[in-house]
Amino acid sequence: MGGPGSLCAVLTYGREGGPGSLCAVLTYLREGVRTMEGRMDVAVYIVVFMLICRCAGDASADLAKLHSDFFTWRMSDRPMVATNRDVHKYDDQLEAFTLDMFDVRKTKADELHARLKNITVADLKKSDLTNLRILDDMLSTYIAGYPWRMYQYLTPVNFLEGPQQEASSLAEVLPFSTRGDFENYIVRLQKTPGKMSQYKTLMRIAIQLNRTNHLVSMNRLGEQFAKLNVSDPTQSVLYLPFNNTLAKSNISDGDRVGLRQRGSAAVDLAVQAYMDLSAFIQQEYLPNTRPSIGISSLDGGQEYYEACIRWYLSVNMTAQEVHDIGLREVDRIVDNMQKIMTKQRFNGSVSEYFQMLTTDPNFTFTSASDILEEYRHQIHDIIQKTLPKLFVNMPTLPIVVRPLSFDGPAGMYSTGAADGSRPGIFWANVLRPNQTVNFTTMVLTLHEAIPGHHLQLSYSITADTPNFRQKMEFNDLFRAPFAFPGYTSYVEGWGLYAESLGEELGVYRDDYELMGRYSFEILRACRLVVDTGMHALNWSRDEAIQYLQNYTAESLNSIIVEIDRYITWPGQALAYKIGEIKIRELRQRAEKRLGDKFDIREFHSVVLESGTVPLNVLEDLVTDWLDTYPVTTPRPETPTCGGTHVMVRHLWIVLATSAAVTVSGIY
Repeated sequence: MGGPGSLCAVLTYGREGGPGSLCAVLTYLREGVRTMEGRMDVAVYIVVFMLICRCAGDASADLAKLHSDFFTWRMSDRPMVATNRDVHKYDDQLEAFTLDMFDVRKTKADELHARLKNITVADLKKSDLTNLRILDDMLSTYIAGYPWRMYQYLTPVNFLEGPQQEASSLAEVLPFSTRGDFENYIVRLQKTPGKMSQYKTLMRIAIQLNRTNHLVSMNRLGEQFAKLNVSDPTQSVLYLPFNNTLAKSNISDGDRVGLRQRGSAAVDLAVQAYMDLSAFIQQEYLPNTRPSIGISSLDGGQEYYEACIRWYLSVNMTAQEVHDIGLREVDRIVDNMQKIMTKQRFNGSVSEYFQMLTTDPNFTFTSASDILEEYRHQIHDIIQKTLPKLFVNMPTLPIVVRPLSFDGPAGMYSTGAADGSRPGIFWANVLRPNQTVNFTTMVLTLHEAIPGHHLQLSYSITADTPNFRQKMEFNDLFRAPFAFPGYTSYVEGWGLYAESLGEELGVYRDDYELMGRYSFEILRACRLVVDTGMHALNWSRDEAIQYLQNYTAESLNSIIVEIDRYITWPGQALAYKIGEIKIRELRQRAEKRLGDKFDIREFHSVVLESGTVPLNVLEDLVTDWLDTYPVTTPRPETPTCGGTHVMVRHLWIVLATSAAVTVSGIY
């Protein structure tokens, strides 16, 4: 045995070498206990060694604690999100919408961010580093959004989101398996008037600051709220849990009577609160909506719009850069469309081609049920069987197709439960069947269902990631950019990329469906042009509508809804195309780097298996995969002070045993 310097050398080698170097340390310790002098050395060295190796767990443990504290805070701050994410500690609470909460939340975010900055990055393993980078991005993005809290956040209701849209989900997300579940629901209903009052207070401040929404974001609300206005509370959608759900429960008949009586009274309170908010919007807010459609018309609006762009894209791009990309993409996609139109001997423009199809009854539906049946057929009978061509180790969570309850986008997706107990839902707009063209249903299925959002988010919620990522909070978009990012450019970028995979899967059944695919892609490219045009370049609403009419297959009514959506959510529509461009760019890089070794299934696994990430982290994941390719078995990580937990646990056991031998030998 050498002196302390010898052990220090071994320890240094143990930190910088591979797993075998740890064996060298253990060998040193075993040899040391054979002599009295060695035993005394080892008694000291073990303490030193254990202190050094403690850092292998300290940084990781600190990060794990930070993950947990962050997630607990977000669930307590967003009780409805918590319920949706199967966290039921806050089922009797509602989120606070008060001015003072802006500062409370900012202070908490600052505190957590300071803790994160104190974690030694060099002591973390690769998966921990990814988690740290994402949490750092979430917190820093939220903090950076604080200066914009007094903009659209002051109007937490529009024709796309708000309490009138949440009413049905309020009654759906709770489990309703015990009496306590019903009691929690009643309390939430009783708290609804207070929440609506907070909404009105914020919206009055928006009026005072001249930072209101445009009329088109608000003028559909009267009709939406009217659907909730019932004279008999037992006929309200809010009362549904007290009907069959309660009847099928194990709750006694006597208790059911009491729950129904109190439930009816609570529903009546909530309905009156909704109507009171609706009246406020009609009488006070609508007369004060901003005159210009562009958010840049507000004081500081240009900078606010740029902040929204960064929030949605997770990359730094200016409005002009996005606008120019959109123009180039529109030209490229028009060329692809022209090839098909030439093949079909059609000599008109893109707009005229789609006008021909959309006015032909052969290309539209006759009923809502026909639309729903077609989507189900495409998912289960056509696409499902083709996925193994491009994917491996796919989650098999269930998905259902249901009708959208309001006249919004053509389709939406909401995530199910990781254990499959609640299916993912593809919400289809079926309100205007005779204006819904059948040659775009396949591309929408690819985007919203498989291999789009359902497959993508199934990976996310079943991935081996911390709760703050696996159960990431969703955000109402009026909050942007003072909100924790949901990485829309990754999520929607994948959805658009999935549309193109339909060609590789061979599921587009004819040139009309392929034109439908291009019509969706060009819509996303047009969004880059019209969103930036309206919010940064002073385009009028009519100019934006006309631009979409020139290039897309959408009906005029659908285009109007689309444009009003962009006006309502500045920057959101940019995420689709920018995210898709990044994913395709990374794929092309991998194909060029790997050549014949490139396997599309491996690439898709890299993109999906880490869950939802910002685009810069996605790029790092792909780069690391390429730098370490091929990886046929898990590569051992270098056991630095942030090394593998398994090795550290084994080492503690051996050291504890050696220490016992050493102590008994000394005494």
